[in-house]
Amino acid sequence: MGAWLEQKEKIKELLASEEYKTLMKKRSTECETVFNQTKGNPGFRNFHLRGKAKSGTEWGLLMIVYDFKQLVRLMNA
Repeated sequence: MGAWLEQKEKIKELLASEEYKTLMKKRSTECETVFNQTKGNPGFRNFHLRGKAKSGTEWGLLMIVYDFKQLVRLMNA
């Protein structure tokens, strides 16, 4: 039980560090935006197909649509 409490304190110190906070702030602007734009905006909440291969194909199609939307946005800018 003592080792668990030591690990818990170690993680708490890590999460409170400034380096971790800046890393999480950077992560939220870099990757969370992409997931929000692909899932939240068009209303994609769950996969319509079952199985790893089929859902991977569905996710790939979503990423292609996202890339096309970004290309159109850049071309119009």
